[in-house]
Amino acid sequence: MRTVGVLVLLAALIAWGPVHAIESDQEVARAVAERAHRAAVTKPGTRVCRLLAIGISERDWIRGTVVEAGPRDVGIRIDDPGRFPHQLNGTAVIPGAVVRDAPLGWTPC
Repeated sequence: MRTVGVLVLLAALIAWGPVHAIESDQEVARAVAERAHRAAVTKPGTRVCRLLAIGISERDWIRGTVVEAGPRDVGIRIDDPGRFPHQLNGTAVIPGAVVRDAPLGWTPC
């Protein structure tokens, strides 16, 4: 079982290009985690969530589905816009809208 996990991780690393001048174990771990997260979130059809801050202490979740994956960002169709009005990269977060955003801001849900 562990071998399968390692193979999946290596495939994710290869798919996202070379690692540039990594010097420490922490940097390796960070690069591996980032690439694994990116691989999980950029698959079309994946349901994703994002936590947004409202003011100082309030938080709001928005939810959507990945419809397109680009080299630097993903297109996410909004399914649940949360409790408050939001904008992401100049696009209003409303049901059915497609927003383009960096995949690292989103998490599978």
